[in-house]
Amino acid sequence: MGLMLSFNALAWNLFSIEDVSEVTLSKAELQKVKVNAGWAKGEDQPLIFEVTNDLKGPIQCSAANVELNDGKTVSKVFVPKFAIPGQSTRNASMPVVKGTMKSYALTCSCFKKKGSDACFNPLR
Repeated sequence: MGLMLSFNALAWNLFSIEDVSEVTLSKAELQKVKVNAGWAKGEDQPLIFEVTNDLKGPIQCSAANVELNDGKTVSKVFVPKFAIPGQSTRNASMPVVKGTMKSYALTCSCFKKKGSDACFNPLR
């Protein structure tokens, strides 16, 4: 029974087989990710992020931070992280009232194999 449990635990941990890590996007990769933020026509909230991933591999975004005009910040952690496949666009939102935003930032990353610069899907 113990041997079967250990084998099953190894089978479920994909990252123990390959040397894979989640990394923040490089400056060059960030230049290939376009983010638009705004509100739907006629609506005062939520703030909608439209993220276009022009990389070949998938990325995922884990959080958004908005600095408001009054100096306060609003943050949202996306659980689960929202994934954007390569050459695709996805949307996410957070509760920010129109006209109160000064600036925004998204935190995005991807998975890479050791020794590789390309983002890839570790589940394939």
